[in-house]
Amino acid sequence: MRFPHPDFSELCLFAQSPDILIKALGELVDKDERQVILEYCENGLPPVTSVASLAAMTGFNPGFIWSIVTRPHKHYRTFEIPKGNGSPPRIINAPKVGLKAIQSWLSLHLVAKFDHHPDSFGFIPGKSHAHAARRHVGAEWVISADIENFFPSIQKDRVFHALLSLGYKDGEGTDLMASLLCFNGALSQGSPASPVLSNVVLKTLDERLSALSVDAGAVFTRYADDIVFSGKGELPNSLLDKAINEITNDGWTVAGDKIYSSALPARLKVHGLLVHGDSVRLTKGYRNRIRAYRHLLNQGKISQEDMKSVLGHISYADFVEGL
Repeated sequence: MRFPHPDFSELCLFAQSPDILIKALGELVDKDERQVILEYCENGLPPVTSVASLAAMTGFNPGFIWSIVTRPHKHYRTFEIPKGNGSPPRIINAPKVGLKAIQSWLSLHLVAKFDHHPDSFGFIPGKSHAHAARRHVGAEWVISADIENFFPSIQKDRVFHALLSLGYKDGEGTDLMASLLCFNGALSQGSPASPVLSNVVLKTLDERLSALSVDAGAVFTRYADDIVFSGKGELPNSLLDKAINEITNDGWTVAGDKIYSSALPARLKVHGLLVHGDSVRLTKGYRNRIRAYRHLLNQGKISQEDMKSVLGHISYADFVEGL
């Protein structure tokens, strides 16, 4: 027997509507909870109010959902991705199929609900690191800092309050979602919901850093954990210290080995792209690499094994050069 494919665009998933959900819950839901379900749907939020409501919407057994909360290690697979340059590998905790479905469904609706900060470019449909870099074109100086251990630094209590800021109420359902969206008490590198939740959590910091940039007559962007300021004229010596102070006061750790500062005539690099001049540009080394790839491709010397990777690099170069 083949089960129907879930339509993640449905706020109530298999229940399809709040009325059907309430009817399916029957005596498991009281008058107050029924009202909350209706309010959530009216506000474009998946109406997760309890284990029972989530089970009714997803088709999962309540025991399975409790298993995710109480024995999360059974529902993730952990692996490493090498970083290169001698850096420690990135640890990925990827949810398995059932949990990933729940997280993907929630993520889709949280993205639709969240009004991101205009200076934030990471994990936002239609935006990229290249679009962020383009904001800095023509700069005469650049400073940047990275948040260390980004997703795992976002603890469950921050996720809980992020959900409250989106319109959820303080209660069982919101705590349940925060638990399902975290691993080991924090966002996981590998969850489809971690990107949007990180942006929700960081919006207030985005606002303060944006205000800091306005005061300094600078340009500010954030792409995930990469925070960048740029401007013209003299580099304001105090700006980096003020930015780091804002970041640490908000509960984050700045990666000391990734603090970057540069001014003309040295090259200015933002999110891996050069921004001094009239447009964003690939670095010289990467342009040479793309030139070699194009030559080998025209000569028919790219193996089938490497073809996908090579075409991906060329497509990326075309995208950047077309901005």
